[in-house]
Amino acid sequence: MRRSRVYTQIDRLAGWLLPPRCVLCRGAGQRPAYDLCVECEAEIPMVPNPCRRCGLPQEGGEGGEGGCAQCRALDLPYSRCVAPWAYEFPLTQLVQALKYEGALANARVFGTRMVVQALREQADPWRGAALLVPMPLHPSRLVERGFNQSHEIARVVSRLLDLRLAGSGLRRLRSTAPQVGLTRQQRAGNLSGAFAADSSLVAGRHVVLIDDVVTTGSTAIAAASTLRAAGAESIAVWAVARALDRVVARAPG
Repeated sequence: MRRSRVYTQIDRLAGWLLPPRCVLCRGAGQRPAYDLCVECEAEIPMVPNPCRRCGLPQEGGEGGEGGCAQCRALDLPYSRCVAPWAYEFPLTQLVQALKYEGALANARVFGTRMVVQALREQADPWRGAALLVPMPLHPSRLVERGFNQSHEIARVVSRLLDLRLAGSGLRRLRSTAPQVGLTRQQRAGNLSGAFAADSSLVAGRHVVLIDDVVTTGSTAIAAASTLRAAGAESIAVWAVARALDRVVARAPG
């Protein structure tokens, strides 16, 4: 029996023995293992008409595989961005609770919702041989926090889709300043040389880069560029949310 089916059966059994509890209202969640009730889920804003390439809202139906008008001219190193929710209240509180308060139940909600969206969009390349790579934290931040929230989300995705998780596929070499508020040139300099990829793991693979939130897009671009330089065949970015008040950062080069 496939590992994912075993885990699914375990989750279903656990969902009946220990019913899921909504992370927002603390009421009953959705069985078997979704810690968010229907009413609260409806309160979380979705990204309206997202571009399949950059994940930002687009006008009408203009964006196909080549992207929308905003990102079509950019040399993005990834071909797909799956980010179902807008980074607005109350999702901001859930993300911050995971990162700074260790609310790991939120990671299960995020990973489950990410999988639902990816399946709904038929977001290749996840089928078969895709490799999940979580966005890494710098070691000093990892020691401070005790866990990497993107890795915790990726564990859920790996379990639900039965995909290999390569936690060491990408490493963070430098601790960088927050990207928000920086100019395009400052963002590029801030992330220059920040990542290193393990080519023995990612070369020739379809990589799904897992992150919590895509804001300006600069970090995703830098990380995906590093994976591409290490030989990844294709890269998709899957995130919990997309910040709608940020623009896609121009790809390096």
